[in-house]
Amino acid sequence: MNKEQLWFSDFRNTLPLTTKEEKSLIQYVTVALGQQQKKVKLTNNLQEDRQPRLVFLSLSDGQKTASVIFGSGRGITKAIEEAISQIPRQLQNIKWIKLDIVQSVFSLSRLNLKRPLYKQRSLYGLAFDRESQIAFLPEELLTNNLLNTDLNIRPQNIIKYLGNDSEKAQAYQRILDSDRIQIYRFTTTSLFSENNQSISLYRGHRLFDKLEREQLLAAAFDGGEYLTRAIEPNGKFVYIYQPKTNNVPNKYNILRHSGTIYSLLELYEITQNKQFLVTAETAIAFLLQTFHPYETPQGKVKCVVEDGFVKLGGNALAAIALSKYTQVTKSQEYLAIIQELATWMASVQNETGEFVVHKQSYPEGKVRSFLSEYYPGEAILAMLRLYQLDSQDRWLDVAANAAKFLIEVRDRGLPDSKLPHDHWLLYGLNELYRHRPEQLYLNHSLRLAHAIADKQNVNPSYPDWQGSYYQPPRSTPTATRSEGLYAAYQLAKFVGKDEDAKTFLAAMKRGIKFQLQTQFQAESVLYLPNPRRAIGGFHRSLTNFEIRIDYIQHNISSLLGLYQII
Repeated sequence: MNKEQLWFSDFRNTLPLTTKEEKSLIQYVTVALGQQQKKVKLTNNLQEDRQPRLVFLSLSDGQKTASVIFGSGRGITKAIEEAISQIPRQLQNIKWIKLDIVQSVFSLSRLNLKRPLYKQRSLYGLAFDRESQIAFLPEELLTNNLLNTDLNIRPQNIIKYLGNDSEKAQAYQRILDSDRIQIYRFTTTSLFSENNQSISLYRGHRLFDKLEREQLLAAAFDGGEYLTRAIEPNGKFVYIYQPKTNNVPNKYNILRHSGTIYSLLELYEITQNKQFLVTAETAIAFLLQTFHPYETPQGKVKCVVEDGFVKLGGNALAAIALSKYTQVTKSQEYLAIIQELATWMASVQNETGEFVVHKQSYPEGKVRSFLSEYYPGEAILAMLRLYQLDSQDRWLDVAANAAKFLIEVRDRGLPDSKLPHDHWLLYGLNELYRHRPEQLYLNHSLRLAHAIADKQNVNPSYPDWQGSYYQPPRSTPTATRSEGLYAAYQLAKFVGKDEDAKTFLAAMKRGIKFQLQTQFQAESVLYLPNPRRAIGGFHRSLTNFEIRIDYIQHNISSLLGLYQII
C-alpha cells in the first residue's frame, strides 16, 4: 500500500488527456507488465504531473475473472507504478489489461445506506472511507449487483464480493455500524489493451464511430460461434444464459429456436463455414421432434407444438428456417413438411385475410384470445419463402391477402407514431412487391420504415444510446428495427426511391453501432465469473447482461443485412 495512503478525499483535479496520451498510458502499463518491448515516450504533461492520482488495474488471463488492483500516487506515473507493485505474484499469463484513471470525485455523507445514490451504477464507481480502502469500479457494481436497479447499496452482495479479504470485510462491517457513513462517487477514463491493441471505453464497452464491412461480418461470426458453443447434443440451445451468475434458467421457446436456426443458415450462406451448417442441422433435428399431426379441411398436416399449444408464429418461423435450409443446401428433404406447415397457416386465415388463430390448444383445438403483432408478418414471409421453392400461387394469395388485411384493416387510421414496428412485415412486403408490385405494399413499407427511423434516439442523454430505441434502450428492439430498415432499403432501391433508401441506410448504420456495444467482447467480460463463455453473445441491454438466443439471432441477421449493402 502507498505510504501516503492517498484516497478519494485527496483528489483535486481532472487529468486532461489527448487520445494519443490515453494510448501511451495503457502502453506504459503493458510495457511494465512485459506485454511489449517497445519503450513508451510520455508527454511532458504526463511526466511532470504531480497531482494526487488514483488508478485501478484490472488484469485477467482471459479465462478467469479479472483481479482489480488499486494504486495511488502524486502523479499519474507514480500511481500506475504503485498499482503495478501491488499485483500478486500468482497472477500470471496476463492477456487482458484495463486501466481506469479517476477523473472526478463527489463526496457524500450519509446517516445510513438506505437512500438510493441517484446516479447510474454503470457510469459511477463507489468508494468508502480512507480507513476501509474499499472502492469499486462501475463495472464491479453492475456485474456483481453491489447496487440494485433502484440504486440502493446491497450490503450482503458487497460482503460476498469482498470474499476472502477478511480485513476489508471487517472494515465494511464497521462502516455498516457507523453513525455516519462517508461515500465517494467517482468517474474514470477507461482504457483497455489486448494483444498490444488499445481502445478507450465508455460504460465498460467500446464506442463505434465508423463501421467497416469486415467488422460487421466478424461480429456476426462471433455471434454464430457463441451459438455453436451453446448447442446441446439433443439439438436444444442454451436458451438463456445469465453471465453474472454463470447460470442457465430452465426455460425454452421453440419459436426463437427456429429463428436462431434461420440466422445460422444466413451466416452459413455468406461464410460457407461448415460449423454453422452443422449447428443448424443439429437444431433442426430437435425442431422436428416438436412436429405433430393436425386435421385441417385440406387433410392431415403437421404443426409445431410446444407446451400443449400450436402457434401461428411457431409454424411460420419453422417454415422460414426450413425454407432457408432448402435454399442454401438445395436439399428437398423438408419441402413437404414446409408445405404442411403452410397449409395449417392458410387454414386459419379468413376471407378478409386475417389469421384468426394465433394460439390454439393441442390436441383439443381450443382457440385462445392471444394475438401477436408479429405472427402475421412471420406467416407472410413464410408463404413467400415457400413460393420461391415450389412456385404455387396459393401461397402468394395467402401472403397478399394477409398483407392487405394488416395494411387496410389493422393499421388503418393509425398515425405513423402508432404503427407497429413490424420487421417481419417489412421483410414480407419487400418480397411480395417483387411478385405482385402493388403500390399499396410499397407505400406501406416506406411509411413504416420512416416511422421507425423517426423513433430512433439521435440526440440521447448518453453517447452510447445513439441509434437505439426506447429509453433506456435495449439491444433486440434495435436489431429488429435494423432488419426492417434493411428490407425497406432493398425495396426502395429496387423502385428507385434513392432518397428514402438513403434515410433508411443512415438509420440502420446508427442502429448497428448501438447494437455492437451490446456484444460481449474481451473488455466487457472482464468481471464475469466465466468470461470466455459469454464472448460473442449479445446481451439484453447496456446494463442487463442476460444473453438469449433471439438477441443473437436478430443481431446476426441485421449485421449481415448491412454487410451486404455497404
